[in-house]
Amino acid sequence: MKDVTPMRASLEGEHFHVIVIGGGINGVAMAREFARRGRRTLLVEQHDFASGTTSRSTRIIHGGLRYLEHGEIGLVRESLRERRRLLREHSQLVHPVQFLLALDEQSRRSALSIRAGLWLYRRMGGPQLNPQNVKSDQYKLERLLDSGRRWSIFSYEDAQCEFPERLVAEWLTEAAMAGAVVRNYTQVLAVDVSYGRAKGVLLRDKVIGQEARVQGTWIVNASGPWADRVCQRSQVKTKDPLVSGVRGSHIVLPEFPGAPESAVYSEAVDGRAMFVLPWNHQLLVGTTEVADGGDPARVESSNEEI
Repeated sequence: MKDVTPMRASLEGEHFHVIVIGGGINGVAMAREFARRGRRTLLVEQHDFASGTTSRSTRIIHGGLRYLEHGEIGLVRESLRERRRLLREHSQLVHPVQFLLALDEQSRRSALSIRAGLWLYRRMGGPQLNPQNVKSDQYKLERLLDSGRRWSIFSYEDAQCEFPERLVAEWLTEAAMAGAVVRNYTQVLAVDVSYGRAKGVLLRDKVIGQEARVQGTWIVNASGPWADRVCQRSQVKTKDPLVSGVRGSHIVLPEFPGAPESAVYSEAVDGRAMFVLPWNHQLLVGTTEVADGGDPARVESSNEEI
């Protein structure tokens, strides 16, 4: 059978106002905004769009409840504003979710501080997203929890995008319609740097099997866990790593009778955040938090994490 894959033209010698490296949810969102503002934009992704961290996330659209502890009020307000925007503009993909926050007597957070934080979170979040009977879910959770320990259960609202890949696909289409050039399976071999300023990129297009040098006024490194590797290949020195090498793993479990329909947010024994989220008629549980400086493309959960 003859190969019918359409060939695409080389980008050799092209000039763009903005070159975005990385076709995950952040890179695609930025390329969309640049293109809609009239900037000639190139978006490149080394694999398929949204195939990296985006497709392996906890899938919460949140306002950053934990950021309140660190006094980052502006960041929380901005995140909540964007959450409302996504709920309004992409209601087919992003929906409200009721969360139950369950903490036992060993938690380092006091009930008073939690109530104060949740009150402020609700005030900044605007009108209630999805009024429902939370009491029944609280009762279900209380019955499931270890009766030998004292638990405090609080409720709050956030949102979820069950399939962020679909959101990326919509934004990618909008970016292309606004004039952006989008190329998947196109690896950035190096960023061209001259006199301390990025001037372009050297690309390898895996589809047509060619390399090309492309000029750019601005280069955006949105490659997620690959961000430091892009800098290393380009001899770009940074004082500290751009992205900390941390591996977080989830497990997916079947739903079980009597489980609360709300999502549950609690603390693991080591104090890190842990979620049990209804997802795709299953339960998504995670995450772990393990230092990992290896190749992001080869990351795997260890037996200890599982």
